[in-house]
Amino acid sequence: MIDNIKFSITDKERLEIDLENNNLITLKSSFDRITGEANEYPKIGTYKNLQIRITPTTTTIKGSIHKYYNIVKGKGNQNHSDFSFKQWEFAINHLCEKLQINKEKTKITNLEFGFNIEVNRSPKSIIDYQILMYNFQDHNRNHNYRGKGSYKEFEKTDYSIKVYDKSKQYLLLDKRLLRIELKIVNSRYLKKIGIVNLNQFGKSTFKTLFNCFLIHFNKLMIVDSIMAPKGIRDDQMFLFKMCVNPNHWNSIDNIEKKETKREFIKLIKKYNHDKTHSLLRDIIINKFKILMS
Repeated sequence: MIDNIKFSITDKERLEIDLENNNLITLKSSFDRITGEANEYPKIGTYKNLQIRITPTTTTIKGSIHKYYNIVKGKGNQNHSDFSFKQWEFAINHLCEKLQINKEKTKITNLEFGFNIEVNRSPKSIIDYQILMYNFQDHNRNHNYRGKGSYKEFEKTDYSIKVYDKSKQYLLLDKRLLRIELKIVNSRYLKKIGIVNLNQFGKSTFKTLFNCFLIHFNKLMIVDSIMAPKGIRDDQMFLFKMCVNPNHWNSIDNIEKKETKREFIKLIKKYNHDKTHSLLRDIIINKFKILMS
């Protein structure tokens, strides 16, 4: 569920002193190459896999809390396993205890919430030919992990939706893992849903994040095939081909968009061409229940 997270410390002076005096991390600063004079800030360090950055006004900690848990538990620097609510509780409590972080005196600015789900076909095929758009808009980022699996990212101002082949990223030959996640990049979004500090991350907060995730997931255009359903009329074939083309939605006005969306959704449901969307949604809902239990 929760993977990457970034938060700042509101009592940064106290924590900065604690970090400098403990033996867990080494803080490094830069220096002027001309004068040789050391710069006091920024101070940068790493604890396990997490990055710590201290400036005159802020102290931030960021990284994958999922990987942090697996490193602490001796399961490797990876996040392709499941990560339950109980494991989150252990990981964040362990981190706060080790670094003497007061949960109430933190401010969450970024986090990722999503699921690694096993699918019965190539995740790449699902991403390339079935997950087509978000809210009828094309993806605006597309990477290939240096040959270890491509992904699509649908970026908005405060968040993005990411889908990618987790199994290929980690070269897992015995699994087909599809990763779907909500990436929140602005504290404004979190504040709007009532998330401010680490002390708030009980089960109710996870349910809030899950509900947000589902709202965004439901806006993904996921079809059973890029090919039109069999047996449809010529006018329906024309409508289908237009609607699965992202460029089409950029060429029509809002009034036409509204009507076209209605007709396309009606067509997809009539011919049961959205079974993949329903299946993935059911898998995610069931996995959430298991990870929260």
